[in-house]
Amino acid sequence: MSEEPGAVQGETKEQRFQRLAAKRTQAALQKIRLLGNLTSSSYAYTPEQAAKVIGALRAAVDTVEAKFNRVRGTRAPETSFTL
Repeated sequence: MSEEPGAVQGETKEQRFQRLAAKRTQAALQKIRLLGNLTSSSYAYTPEQAAKVIGALRAAVDTVEAKFNRVRGTRAPETSFTL
């Protein structure tokens, strides 16, 4: 089985989680900030489109929360987003 790029030899599962969670959470937060930039006057959108974006983000957060609270072994369905 191959190691993940950037993996630290001798790293515990908890240390690996902390390293990856910090990196991935920062990346997700940056993408959310970029979505917020779409509210500037450079763009035009309808209230329905805005609601759809917000709904998709809330659904994704709900899915992540459910995964953290679930019993290991079951998987939530993958989702995609389009306007």
